[in-house]
Amino acid sequence: MKIENERESGSTISIRNFRRNAFDDKGTLLWKLKSEESFVYLLENKTIFYNILFDQYENGRLKTSVTGDRGEVNHTTKKLTLKGNIVLKSENSKTLSTDELLYDLDGKKLTTDSSVIVSGNGTVIRGIGLRADKDLNKVIILKPTAVTRGGGNPFKKD
Repeated sequence: MKIENERESGSTISIRNFRRNAFDDKGTLLWKLKSEESFVYLLENKTIFYNILFDQYENGRLKTSVTGDRGEVNHTTKKLTLKGNIVLKSENSKTLSTDELLYDLDGKKLTTDSSVIVSGNGTVIRGIGLRADKDLNKVIILKPTAVTRGGGNPFKKD
């Protein structure tokens, strides 16, 4: 049976106020996912989320938190595509804002060809296109357009 009268037609399952936590084999929290709505496509092996909040943990500590209007997980390729009002915050107070972002869940890499704003340690960098690790410690902005310097290097490890 397919759901046809929803925000996403053709899904197999529709869930409101979705929440899921993932743990490793020792019971350590790896990530938390929350969304206002989710739509599961069993045949396509994907899930679509609206008003998503995705938190990642390492050693029991929150490392990154990502919010966005819409997220789509391809379970085969292990990639999360986010669209609309995306804000990623790292534990070391670095922030990325963009309207479109691809997150490789296995490789833990972030990419976009859209406009981006990256800030940290009092410095703000604006540009188009980004390649980065999930913690924003290694960042390449493909076409930087403006830099506002403040308290130092925004990519310095704390």
